[in-house]
Amino acid sequence: MNIYLFWILFLALWAIVPLMIIKGKTDETPKLNTSPEVKEKKKGWFN
Repeated sequence: MNIYLFWILFLALWAIVPLMIIKGKTDETPKLNTSPEVKEKKKGWFN
């Protein structure tokens, strides 16, 4: 493998992964529950 290609891919990976993590965290925050969730009581051995 060409060493320049290796370093380009390696540095691109280190640049993309944090952006994906940050974008994933920002997408999770604006979830607002307008209606409260009703949890059903489960009947079973382990409850």
